[in-house]
Amino acid sequence: MKKIIAASVLSLAALSAHAAEQGAYLFGNLGYNFAKPKKLDTQGVEGLSASHSAAGASWELGGGYRFNDHFALEASYADFGKAKTSVAARTDDINGNVGVSLEATALRLAAVGILPVTSELELFGKVTLNQMYFNASANASASIPALGFETAGSGSEKQNRLRPGIGLGAAYKINKQLSLRGEYEYVSLPNWTLPNGASVMQNGMHIVKAGISYRF
Repeated sequence: MKKIIAASVLSLAALSAHAAEQGAYLFGNLGYNFAKPKKLDTQGVEGLSASHSAAGASWELGGGYRFNDHFALEASYADFGKAKTSVAARTDDINGNVGVSLEATALRLAAVGILPVTSELELFGKVTLNQMYFNASANASASIPALGFETAGSGSEKQNRLRPGIGLGAAYKINKQLSLRGEYEYVSLPNWTLPNGASVMQNGMHIVKAGISYRF
């Protein structure tokens, strides 16, 4: 009889531990996006210089549902920051500037595979589908001081693209509700080109993130 009771208690404990890995959760991440426009070759061109900056700070808010020890689905909204590039021309006769920026946000779905390492530490990998919203803007100005001539203009373009991504990370449980998360993620980007066919950005986004999740 005692053996039956002991076996029943162990079975209930195992079921409870398994059930504890199921349920809904919310999460938030802060990160850094290393994506930047392709460098323009200005070597050997007198008076011409170029600068480029990565998209920088990014953030993400979302929720998920964990089905068992090894699988979860997530949905989120992410702001991937704004990458910028600029070109300046300075000669004795003409001054000119051209600036281009590319901002990206996304609605995201992710399938997450989970590998428990200890009772507190887990590793995970994910495959994402990203509905990307791109906002590209450009401005240009030119002047000829000797003639007192100045001109300027600007323009923008918006595009929506569906892009895939992958990620790897780890989570550490602080308690039953709270966990710390850290991950690396890659999201594919389209090849942006200028009207003359020159490539502006052809590499995807490389992002490192740290965040927290709360389980209900």
